[in-house]
Amino acid sequence: MKKLLTTIFMISMLNISYSQSLLLSWSQRNIENYTKEMYDKAQKLSPEELVEKNLKDVYWSEIFLTLNSSINNYQNDIEYQKKIANQITNEKETKLKGTSRLIIWDRISSGDIIFEGKGLVIDNDLYKVAGRANQILQNLTGKNFGYVTINPTKSELETLKNKWLDYLSGKEVSEFEIKELENLKIKEITSLKAYEALIISLKENSKKTKIIKKCLRNVYELDKMPSDKSSPAQYCNPDTYTFGYLKMLSGEEKIDETKGYDWWINFWDNNKDKLQWNKELGIYEVKK
Repeated sequence: MKKLLTTIFMISMLNISYSQSLLLSWSQRNIENYTKEMYDKAQKLSPEELVEKNLKDVYWSEIFLTLNSSINNYQNDIEYQKKIANQITNEKETKLKGTSRLIIWDRISSGDIIFEGKGLVIDNDLYKVAGRANQILQNLTGKNFGYVTINPTKSELETLKNKWLDYLSGKEVSEFEIKELENLKIKEITSLKAYEALIISLKENSKKTKIIKKCLRNVYELDKMPSDKSSPAQYCNPDTYTFGYLKMLSGEEKIDETKGYDWWINFWDNNKDKLQWNKELGIYEVKK
């Protein structure tokens, strides 16, 4: 556990853009169903083909390649960007596959993504065409006019689309204001949305169990988790990271793994509307 906390504090966070950042570590090698051949093919796609591709992507690797090809080839193509902007009112949802180490907090809370303790944090809901379109535009332009969440209203999507179209037409558009809390230890886990998702991720899940077993077998050649809590194999269990994050957010003096999912979800249900940020301590406290 001590090693976990040291690692968390010492690793610097790389902010990639307004809409994505790294939690501990991530690389393209973590993407499932991703090959050089797929990359090469994506680089040859025309704007029209990428617009169509964004409607049909079902793997996280496919979405990543759409983003990558857009940035590499069409960063200055305004007509392409306008066509993508018009997809922001498209609410079609896909149950994405191959989401290892992809972190979308709402989708972790909904059970669609298994939290693995680290990865690429994305603020748009990539399960929706609208979210993927917004992510492309944010990456292409470096501008942020808001996010596509898991349950957006038609009015919110229409407003967001019009902001992009106005911007791409040369009009001045005010960007989305991001209010950051003071004295953060790890920015990526400090929103209340992340706090809730971390708690929900503690719940037993057969997919999480498979991830743990695969890590133990492939990395440590073990059939089960060792009883030694200082063993590095403990990090095969995402909960090892999660308990460390919850300790940071709550200000507990030490990690208490006897407080499992049931304890934490009860705490959340009873206190979620009373949590306030203590900027001096850099933790959430329950407002009396």
